[in-house]
Amino acid sequence: MNTIVIVPVFNEWPHLLTVLNDLRAHFSDILVVDDGSDDTSYLSHLMQERYDCISLPFNLGHWGAVQAGFRYALEKNWDAAVTFDGDGQHLPGEINKLTTPIVREFDVVIGGFHRRGGFMKQSCRWILKRLSGVEIYDFTSGFRSYSRHAMRTLMEPMFQNFEYQDLAVLMMAQKKGLKMLEVPVRMSERLGEKSKVFPNLYSILRYFLITFTFILVRRP
Repeated sequence: MNTIVIVPVFNEWPHLLTVLNDLRAHFSDILVVDDGSDDTSYLSHLMQERYDCISLPFNLGHWGAVQAGFRYALEKNWDAAVTFDGDGQHLPGEINKLTTPIVREFDVVIGGFHRRGGFMKQSCRWILKRLSGVEIYDFTSGFRSYSRHAMRTLMEPMFQNFEYQDLAVLMMAQKKGLKMLEVPVRMSERLGEKSKVFPNLYSILRYFLITFTFILVRRP
């Protein structure tokens, strides 16, 4: 099964090149999707280093950048895609843990690191997981693999307006009948600054309220 690694990035330079070079030591097929970074001049350097790049004209959000990667992967006839953060958290040596279950006919495999985040984040995860009915604990993990069928399904209109590849995406994927699995992986400290998803307490509470509302609306 031929697999492409999709790296969605937003203002991740200069540590991004270190992450990509480490990734390239394990996988040769890598796509960088720049999600409207403030300075995109770094892309010319990446192309000189023979990295495939897509530059979005404005910031679509993490999930929009991932979907752009899906569109590229589908047009280029890749069988599967792995999403890999550009901040250094994800470890290239763990990717095989995500791709092996795809061969066994799973559609979406999430690399979970259960010690990620402090008490507030872990409490929010536990509550939202119980309410959603999705049996994935680390549902905010961006370290995932997707089959071709999953990518095609997740490009449908109902999946267009999400911010992240998180619980809302997984809830809708479950409703569409996609087979999902969470596998334990190791993760490292991020090379970049604070998390772009949860930089402070306000962002955690905002995420909780938005996702809680989505669960109330979408659950039967």
